[in-house]
Amino acid sequence: MSKKQHTSEITEFFKELDETIKPDSPSRQAEKQKYTEINEKRDNPDYAEKDSKLWEGF
Repeated sequence: MSKKQHTSEITEFFKELDETIKPDSPSRQAEKQKYTEINEKRDNPDYAEKDSKLWEGF
């Protein structure tokens, strides 16, 4: 006898939303890139920062 797993209403909503939104949209790609960079900075102490003119001279 197998039981069907219960999924909440909000989980079903998010599944439907994820299917309707393009998973490879530019905004999603930008978010993925941002978090990849954040994770790289966090996990790699030797991460080379990009040069920024904003902090030049400090």
